[in-house]
Formats: sequence, C-alpha cells, structure tokens
Amino acid sequence: MRSAIDTTKPSPARIYDYLLGGKENYEVDREAAHVVLDDAPEAREVAVVNRRFLAAATRYATRCGITQFLDIGSGLPTQQNVHQVAQAEVPDACVVYVDNDPSVLLHAEALIVDNPNTGYIEADVMTPAEIITNPVTQRLIDFSKPVAVLLVAVLHFVPDGNDPYGIVNDLMEQVAPGSMLILSHATTDEINPVVWERIQRQNERLAVPANFRPGEDIRRFFDGLNLVDPPGFVFLEQWAPGEVLPVDRSQPLKLRCGVAFKP
Repeated sequence: MRSAIDTTKPSPARIYDYLLGGKENYEVDREAAHVVLDDAPEAREVAVVNRRFLAAATRYATRCGITQFLDIGSGLPTQQNVHQVAQAEVPDACVVYVDNDPSVLLHAEALIVDNPNTGYIEADVMTPAEIITNPVTQRLIDFSKPVAVLLVAVLHFVPDGNDPYGIVNDLMEQVAPGSMLILSHATTDEINPVVWERIQRQNERLAVPANFRPGEDIRRFFDGLNLVDPPGFVFLEQWAPGEVLPVDRSQPLKLRCGVAFKP
C-alpha cells in the first residue's frame, strides 16, 4: 500500500523542487525554503549546481561505459533527470529511481510511463537490501555488470545513528567491480555561521532533518574506492571530468562531492 502524502511538514524533495523552480510543492515547503533563502539566497544556486553535477556525472558514467543507474533519494522529477541524460547518450541505458517520499511516486510514474528501461520504487536509503532485492531493481539492473550508484544530496538526511557509512558500504558490496559511486553531501566546511544557526533551527521543523558534516567525514564515504582525480574530492561547483573548476568562497552554503570507481 502506498504511503500517504504529509502536507503538514516540509519535505526535502518538495523543498528541492521549489529551489529548482518546480511547482510540485506546498506552502509549508516554500516557507521552509525561505527560512534559508532569507539569509542565504545562494541556496537556490546550490540546488541548481547540484543538479548540474548530477547530470555531468551521469554523462561521464555513460562515457566510461556504464549503462545502469541506481538513483537513490532521487527527489521529484525536474530538469535533467538521470534517465534523460543517460538515455540521450545510451538509448537502452537502464535507470531505477528510489525515494521514500510518496510525493515523488505520483510524478515519477507519470514521467516514466512509456519508458520500459526506467523504473521507480518507493524505498528508503536506510534499507539498502530492500532496494537491491526489489523486483523492479532486479528486472532492470544486472548486478554482475557495473552500476552507477547515485547518492546525490541524500546522505545528509541519514543521521549518524543509522550508520550512513555502512549503508554506502552495503550498496557498493552489491555492485560489480568497475561500478561507480556518485555522491554529494552538505558540509559544514566554510559555512556562514548565521546560515548554520538558521539551518539548525529549521531542522526542528523538517520531517527529515539535515545532518551537515565536515569534509573529512564526507570523504570517508569513498574509502576503498578510486576517486576520479582530477577533480578528486571537491566542493560541488569545482567538479568536472579531468579538471578542477574555481571555487566561490563567498558562498555561505556548500556541498562536497566526488565520483569514484569500485576496483
């Protein structure tokens, strides 16, 4: 049975949709977004840059020969969705979207209704075994071949008590050598103190609070993997295949990111 949509609490997926200019959000989501935007209007640009990273990394994966994508914490469909980017490069690329927000399911199903190589499952990043064994995943993903696992702006919604490192390890253990981890994560590195204070207050209202982490902790998600270097492990706006782009140190809100191969 599908979960009910809770419109009384802000949803990370719907907030992200609003920041990207989407319309699949409610007043409670817009209010939550503006708590941050009032102090850090750059937060909207961060969402746009994060989407750009997702598209660039997906395109890079296809050009490295990967044709299977598991996008966990995918959020609401918007511009440059993984299946659109991947299938523009490789028409028969297979994509499985995963999200635990019932708001996502309704819109995702409409977007992929006529696409046999793309599926959506309602599941939680904190239960990786359920994601892997889901019939839709098993139908579309061949785990004997390389898979790109996308955890883009999702692990900061996993608290330390739920072992986010173990989750990533469990997922990467299930995929074949040559698979790829594509990851971005909100960081406390160089964050504006005023913005940080507001974010912590806002967390009390969120159905799923955000757990910002220092870069050294985010870097641990890539332990045992081979980072694509350059650019290596960088701030979000710096990532590009084969080069490190400039960083804007005036921005009060940042994400760290990286792309890595399983040896």
